[in-house]
Amino acid sequence: SLLQENLSQKITYLLTNRSKIHKMSLEEWKETVGNCATVSTIVQFLVGIQVCMGFYRNKTTGETSCMTFLVGVVMTFVWFNYGKLVDDSTLQTVNGTGLVLQTLYTFCFYNFTPLKIQTGKKIFLTLLIATLVQVYIHNEGDLETAQLRVGLLGASMSIAYCSAPLASIQHVFRTKSTESLPYYLILATVLVTGQWSMYGHIIHDSFVKIPNMIGFTAALFQLSLFYYFPSSSQYKATAII
Repeated sequence: SLLQENLSQKITYLLTNRSKIHKMSLEEWKETVGNCATVSTIVQFLVGIQVCMGFYRNKTTGETSCMTFLVGVVMTFVWFNYGKLVDDSTLQTVNGTGLVLQTLYTFCFYNFTPLKIQTGKKIFLTLLIATLVQVYIHNEGDLETAQLRVGLLGASMSIAYCSAPLASIQHVFRTKSTESLPYYLILATVLVTGQWSMYGHIIHDSFVKIPNMIGFTAALFQLSLFYYFPSSSQYKATAII
């Protein structure tokens, strides 16, 4: 009958165009997810203000390392340029903001550190790396090659940056305490990397998606430790002879 024929045609259309419909529905969420990820990441970047306020109160950086800020400078610089290469305004906005903040944090650190010569050398090395990246991008004639190489560099740095807190896991298992883990920072990392993983999936960019999925998994694992271990250790007073 005519009704059955029309129904059959609609079913066939839905089956053959299922991927296109799914893609369209994801595209509708691109701006919303991108804006949420941008705001969340900038809020996470602002945590550095609290650290710098500590430097100001103590008039010294103490035992704090400048590497977190310097790695942040290079990472946001690389991702900002990758955003320009792929013409993604969301990546440019969040990493441009992050680059400014991380640079300000670095200058604040330098102002209060007693190890100005060593810190100055590390800052010079950071500037050198950023300059080399910029020179490469400027001289690379093939856009796709530049996107691939800069994307790989950014992805590698993001994976290393997100995996760094895992160094504390051995201490957590040894002391049966999560006191050394920053709960709110880990929670923020779960939310931020989850949003960027979703955004990377929507724009079909593996360089954005995969590193953030790895970071999300690592942060989620750390967050789960708070369920199994208390925030203070009952073994604190135990002396090992």
